[in-house]
Amino acid sequence: MKYIDADGDLTLELDTASEVIRLKCVSTFDSPVELTADAARELAQQLLRMADEC
Repeated sequence: MKYIDADGDLTLELDTASEVIRLKCVSTFDSPVELTADAARELAQQLLRMADEC
């Protein structure tokens, strides 16, 4: 399972074989990855869903 947001700057993926959730945030040097409130809620839901699958 994989989730991408913030124009590709944020990737969330589930590795069921290792029972690990990987969260990767990448942007230009010293720039924060910004999420809207709705995007943050969706990220939280995706994290919960993935945690339940581990």
